[in-house]
Amino acid sequence: MSRKRIAALLAASACLIVACGKDESASPDTPLAFAPADTPYLYANLDPLPVATAEQWTKPLQDYWPTMATMYSAMLESAKLGLDEPQRRIATALLDEFRTHANWDQLRAIGLKPDARMAVYAVGIVPVLRLELGNPAAFKAEVARVEKTAGSSMPVAKVGSQEYWQIGNDSLAAAIAVQGSHLVITVLPPKGSDALKRALLGIDRPARSGAAVAALEAVTKQYSYARFGAGYFDFVNLVERVSKPLAGSDAEFAQAVGLPALATDEGCRREYVEIAHKFPRAVIGAQELTAQRMRIATQLEIEPALAQRIATAFGAAPGTGEPAQGAVEMSIAVPILRLKDFWVGQADAVAAKPYTCEKLRWLNEGFAGSKAKVDVTIPPPVSDLTGVRVTISQFAMPAGSTLPDVAGKLLIGSTNPMAALGMAQLAIPALQKIKLAADGKPVALPPDLLPMKTPPMSVAMSDKAIAIATGADQIATLSAFLAAPPAPTPVFLRMHFSGVVYGWLARNFESMKANMPAENQKQFDQQIKLFGLYEKWLRSNDFTLTAAPTGIVMQQTIELNTPTVSQ
Repeated sequence: MSRKRIAALLAASACLIVACGKDESASPDTPLAFAPADTPYLYANLDPLPVATAEQWTKPLQDYWPTMATMYSAMLESAKLGLDEPQRRIATALLDEFRTHANWDQLRAIGLKPDARMAVYAVGIVPVLRLELGNPAAFKAEVARVEKTAGSSMPVAKVGSQEYWQIGNDSLAAAIAVQGSHLVITVLPPKGSDALKRALLGIDRPARSGAAVAALEAVTKQYSYARFGAGYFDFVNLVERVSKPLAGSDAEFAQAVGLPALATDEGCRREYVEIAHKFPRAVIGAQELTAQRMRIATQLEIEPALAQRIATAFGAAPGTGEPAQGAVEMSIAVPILRLKDFWVGQADAVAAKPYTCEKLRWLNEGFAGSKAKVDVTIPPPVSDLTGVRVTISQFAMPAGSTLPDVAGKLLIGSTNPMAALGMAQLAIPALQKIKLAADGKPVALPPDLLPMKTPPMSVAMSDKAIAIATGADQIATLSAFLAAPPAPTPVFLRMHFSGVVYGWLARNFESMKANMPAENQKQFDQQIKLFGLYEKWLRSNDFTLTAAPTGIVMQQTIELNTPTVSQ
């Protein structure tokens, strides 16, 4: 237990802190140069970030680490974790060691550096992480210091002249090596051959490592990713590997760890590969990375014809053609009838050409069953639904109240909003008092229609949607909210929130704290402090899903409030 904790925390610290590198990606000494040409997955950096930018993005970790350390210390003292005394001492020693390394000057002292180059790749199908150390001797000294404080040493194994720490059992173990200026982390069978271990640790270099560099360069160029970090997961490559008898290092690895034979008949293999070709790769990369703004895009590549059908089925969500509003916003396209037709079409395609592989027949049954459930008459107003958009600009729970103080807007897109209004008026006769036209003008809801203590609300309608708002500032912008266009591309989901949300949570936790037992109030204080830090750092976090001609694009943009770290 102690050895695993030491290894895990050291490895995790190195991996999470470092994500950038120097512009020498094709050099034989870079981590990326160790990636085999046929690796089925790869993530690495081609160019470095400025040190100040790397430090800026780790600045929040430095700010909240004292608070987190205090919380972890309290957890270690709790019997609920089920740690015995030796385990508790080990965890405490690790926490105390990292408590004193909260900034990059201190991290450099234990061998890490903010501008390290790194690569995650596969030897066969086995993952390997390789990253640069700023000072390998200092890193080794840090391991020794942790071991001494913990009162336990990690076992050391050796292949050739290369030593490495080995943590695990006789079947499978993590291997952690300092090899020259690199930290190497992988998994291997302790009883495996030296050839396998040498390949996984990179002692024996791949014959065509430069091809991996070229493949990453191509992904970066194709998707306009920045060179600070990009990667791919090649499903076709992986499926072709595991759907036939394993060979080379994969075969030895599988045999050593007792994996069952993955070989299958040619018919099954063909169908597995056909499915993989419909979703050939997932790619990820940084589109922008500055001291205060990060935009990361992930794309699931999809066969073009299928990607086009998905884009047509979804379309764009309401209001995505303008910037998000409020502290929280979510907009989603839900064109019920188009989505129904798309899914029925997929089910019909499977029925026309069912899978013959025994292990894939569940797909035949699944599509047939789902078609029976969705291929039914959907009555209005549900059948008219096209999307939903909601934004919240204020949220608080007043003391002694059971209703929150909320200001925001809700929009329901429809191909026939007038019919939806009519049905609502039939169901609730009191709504007939409302004289609403499809002109986008807000109409106040009569107070007697609303529950007690509900704030004033207004409703507006266009030929494409009905929207409702509460809060004076939200009512004033209701017409513009209703008229906001969808994006010109099929952005079918958008989510947004700002750091203000953490302020709401902090204040609500403060109100809840008074009703908590005294022994729990300290934990609430720590969480409230963290929320305050999050509110201070985060300007906004935006997430979108877009149906592109090449697949589904997931994009996340994070902006910080914190000032730029000087060079």
